[in-house]
Amino acid sequence: MRAPLFLPALLATLLAGAASAQTEARTMAGLPLDVVGRHGASAPFAEHEAETAFTDGEIIGPDRTFGTLAAEASGRRAVRLDAPGESVAFILDAPADALTVRYSVPDAAPCRSGDTTLAVLIDGQPAGRLPLTPCYGWFYGDYPFTNDPAAGGAHHFYDHARLRLERPAPVGARVELVFETGPAPWVVIDLADFELVPPANTPPPGDLSVLDFGADPTGVASSRVAIQRALDQGRRSRRPVWLPEGRFRVEGHLTIDKVTLAGAGPWRSILFGDGVGLYGRKAAAGGSHDVVLKDLAIVGEVMDRDDHAQLNGVGGALNRSRLSNLFIQHTKVGVWLDGPMSDLTVTGLRILDQTADGLNLHGGVTNAVVEQSFVRNTGDDGLAAWSHRTPNRNIVYRDNTIVAPVLANGVAIYGGRDITVSNTLVADTLTRGGGLHLGARFDATAFAGNIFLSDNLVARAGSIDPVWNHGVGALWLYALDPPITGARIRIEETTILDSTDAAFMVLGKPIRGLTIDGGQITGGASVLQIRAPGEASVSNIAAEEIRSSVDRHQPAFDLHDGGGNVGWQPEP
Repeated sequence: MRAPLFLPALLATLLAGAASAQTEARTMAGLPLDVVGRHGASAPFAEHEAETAFTDGEIIGPDRTFGTLAAEASGRRAVRLDAPGESVAFILDAPADALTVRYSVPDAAPCRSGDTTLAVLIDGQPAGRLPLTPCYGWFYGDYPFTNDPAAGGAHHFYDHARLRLERPAPVGARVELVFETGPAPWVVIDLADFELVPPANTPPPGDLSVLDFGADPTGVASSRVAIQRALDQGRRSRRPVWLPEGRFRVEGHLTIDKVTLAGAGPWRSILFGDGVGLYGRKAAAGGSHDVVLKDLAIVGEVMDRDDHAQLNGVGGALNRSRLSNLFIQHTKVGVWLDGPMSDLTVTGLRILDQTADGLNLHGGVTNAVVEQSFVRNTGDDGLAAWSHRTPNRNIVYRDNTIVAPVLANGVAIYGGRDITVSNTLVADTLTRGGGLHLGARFDATAFAGNIFLSDNLVARAGSIDPVWNHGVGALWLYALDPPITGARIRIEETTILDSTDAAFMVLGKPIRGLTIDGGQITGGASVLQIRAPGEASVSNIAAEEIRSSVDRHQPAFDLHDGGGNVGWQPEP
């Protein structure tokens, strides 16, 4: 066990919402970088929270009440600008020539009537205009939600906009976002990500360019047929397909099999359109094989949630395949892959603004690794592995960051065998879920083999469930359908900060074979909430600033004290 490292004063201040708006510090998921440490993805950008920048606007939050703008914000705080000339200004500690801003503007009908812009200044001089729209946010009612304000229950307020600056901003530059007169009476700024766009990639040797098949890089004409011809020829000839710099309109699916599709980079090579998606063949037909997708963006136009619509950024079944350095936005699910399929590597994805999950491996996916990926503002689980009727097996989720899913969990594992979640950063879950979740539910196969959760950091996670009217743990196990008794579940070296309710929770039917060993808990209602029969061993957990040690609602749960616990007392 590592020695416990309790929160420094800076983090305690930040979590309490008392940081000065005149002292800006680099963060990730609203946490100081020295607290984040090695957890999560190695992001290619520098995150700056608006509430710790220079602003003459109103700092909102902290708040975790569902239906409030602050509750959905990274760090549970943001800045509201509601008078012309008000601004948020960021002082850069690294050079940048591009930014991505998480924002909210009021809903409108039709939604495009609410489009507006922010002026972007570098050291007081114009450097571009950032387009904002309410079209991809503002859901209403209960699951699966609508776009009708009459249904009440407004949520999913935020969206992201990205912009290449008209000139680079050096270290020490003041980059200012200025609210101007327009259709929106206010703008809320959550954060800004600054980065240097890498030089354009060069075409791979022996490539087939989509331009040679008639694709239009201006995005005026549809390129779907042209790009599909290039992909088909690439499959037949075993030559890679090159997507050069440009915006290519694709309104529908592109079928991928035995082919590489490579772009100049996610800021440079963009597939966009209503229904755009790269899909492997269906698993029932044998799936696709030997697919490589890399260095490009997929930007859809999904504005609502329809669980029956195939509107995912990447879909189908992909065997012996690799996805890397993709930017995926405004699709239903960033990546939804259906088994049976095997041998998949996913690395370096940035998934923003989904109406459902960020990524889901569904029903019989084996030997898969998902790593170094960043997910923010999903409408459901950030990363999921759903063993729906057929078990997933040998799945590894490691070195990923998930921030502000507006429903459900950061990472959710629904059944399966031999699954690892490690070195993950999850922050700011909102409702009907927690940070990390093991669920025997949704017709998932039973857990089996070794389920290993190791060295994860979970901040401001968990929720108060509006249906159950009780809390959900930051890390929780729920045996709704079968009991969770057939697997060896080991949870090691977990750091849980400022949980909304309990740090750990067990719920439902019997849960056995659970070992929790090593970790640190700071803040929250309790170390463990017990709402299931069963047993667990708990050792080497250091806790502080909790309201109670154990919140027990089920007497038939044996909690074994393995020793080394500090700051709390497991029940005998």
